[in-house]
Amino acid sequence: MADKHKPPQRIPLPKAKGGLKGYFAEVAAEMRKVVWPTRAETVRLTGVVLIVCVVFSIYLWAFGLVVGTGIDAILGGRP
Repeated sequence: MADKHKPPQRIPLPKAKGGLKGYFAEVAAEMRKVVWPTRAETVRLTGVVLIVCVVFSIYLWAFGLVVGTGIDAILGGRP
């Protein structure tokens, strides 16, 4: 009682329409849908990003200092 398996059906690929010109037309259409942030929002969020970068950099520096000091203590100092 062998089951008859159907071969998998191929799904047709969508046809490329317009080529390079169509691509740029679609990009332009999508860009018209974008809601851009105001200047004040952009400045505020840029400040947030810079502050987070500074805080994270200080955190990594302190972490490296603590780990380096700990390794120096374990290994008995640097030669």
